[in-house]
Amino acid sequence: MTAKRSKTKNSITGEMANQAVLEPSEAAREEEEDERSLRRPPEPIEGKGLWAHVEQGARIAASIGVAGAAIFGVIEYNAANEDVRRERSMGFVEAWQNARQIDRYTRVQAFVEDKLNSGTAPLATMPPEALTRSYANLGYNWIVDLREQGGTVTKGIEADVDRLTLFFSQMEICVASDLCNASVLEAYFESEVVSFWRYFQGYAKLRREANYEGYGKSVNDLVDRFKTPGRI
Repeated sequence: MTAKRSKTKNSITGEMANQAVLEPSEAAREEEEDERSLRRPPEPIEGKGLWAHVEQGARIAASIGVAGAAIFGVIEYNAANEDVRRERSMGFVEAWQNARQIDRYTRVQAFVEDKLNSGTAPLATMPPEALTRSYANLGYNWIVDLREQGGTVTKGIEADVDRLTLFFSQMEICVASDLCNASVLEAYFESEVVSFWRYFQGYAKLRREANYEGYGKSVNDLVDRFKTPGRI
């Protein structure tokens, strides 16, 4: 018997081999196309750049408009508040003229002048600090003497000083709380406040000794405010 030759299965012909070498696979072609598409810049969409600039400009303009409105609102708010502060300050001026405060001040000033004319005024040649203490001591001593004398004159003077101290204290509280305009009040009241307190800060000390704690402190602050540069 002659042996039968077995046929080679799935043999690759020369033509098929050449085709496998020369032609890329489908996956390779897709990969190559993907690489080319990544390297190619995207085609511009007509009109998109212009609209982007328009939209950006509109956003910037809107932001500027909002900021401008906020700034204008702050300026308007501050101006309105300043007008209110001036009105409150003028309220003190009206109260001074209409609520008998100026009459009280006139009586107290007459009392001071009478005492000074009687020879109790301190020497003008004294050092400033000593002169200030001397004036304050005068007010202290005057009220002590009046209390020893008694009578309606004493009660009237003390009542006037108390009312004026309260009035000027309320003025300082209004300014310190930023509810009043300090410049307006200084223009109207600096001379009166400083002159009044020159003598009656001593009276305030007398009242504090009688357990009226803090009596006159606000008036003292108001005098310092008016006399200290840069505090108004």
